[in-house]
Amino acid sequence: MDDQTTHNDSGWVNSFVFIAGFLLGAGTAILLTPEPGTHLRNRLARGAKTAQDEFSDMASQTKEAVHAWSEEAKKTMKQAATRVNSAVDATKQAVKTDSFDE
Repeated sequence: MDDQTTHNDSGWVNSFVFIAGFLLGAGTAILLTPEPGTHLRNRLARGAKTAQDEFSDMASQTKEAVHAWSEEAKKTMKQAATRVNSAVDATKQAVKTDSFDE
C-alpha cells in the first residue's frame, strides 16, 4: 500500500469518526434539552430540512465539478492523442526519408 492510499484511507476514517462524534454529541444534547416535545420535533424537522437542502446543493455542485473535470480530461486526452499521432507520423516520415538517402 502506498503513502497516497494510506493518506486517503486515514482521511475517510478521520471524517467518519468526526461525523459519528458530532452525531453522538448532537443526539445527547437533544435528549438533555429541557424543551417541550412539540417544539423539539419542529426544530428537528427544520434542522433535517436544512441539512437535506445543504446536502442536495453539495451533491449538485459535486456533480457539476465532476462533469467539468470529465470534459476537461476528454479534451486533454484528445490533444495528447493528436500530439502522439503527429509524432508517429513525423517519425514514419523521417524513417522513409532516411531509408531513401542511403
